[in-house]
Amino acid sequence: MPTIGVDCEIILDGVGYFVKPGSYRMAQPRIRRASVRADGGEAYVDLGPGRRTWSMTILCLNDLVGYDGRPTGLSGQYYRDALRTSYLSSTGRTLLFSEPTGGTPIPVHFDYYAENACDLHTQQVPLSSGAPGGLSYEVTIELVEA
Repeated sequence: MPTIGVDCEIILDGVGYFVKPGSYRMAQPRIRRASVRADGGEAYVDLGPGRRTWSMTILCLNDLVGYDGRPTGLSGQYYRDALRTSYLSSTGRTLLFSEPTGGTPIPVHFDYYAENACDLHTQQVPLSSGAPGGLSYEVTIELVEA
């Protein structure tokens, strides 16, 4: 089982991942509604905080190292495939998500998935992997609180 702060930054669907620096974002809008008062005027009613949404770019890179300095032993392709499987199998069900701060896992819907295969040395999308470890990816995801 992955542990935040040891071998990952977040946990989604039982798999630990590292997040691209500067890409993690959580938003929680307030729910407000306009209503007509008895005198015909308009008033705004604050219904409280809405559902949280998280967006981030997950590093699906070869040779990632945990906080203890040891390699995770997982390929970029493994991380990418695990995210893709979670996304494809999440129809009609929620996944558990643990934030970087830890705490109780949060049930979420996997709402958005976009990937970019990359060669970290040239920062360009490779035409073929050519590397024995396989491709590396940056995968942008969005999660919505259930």
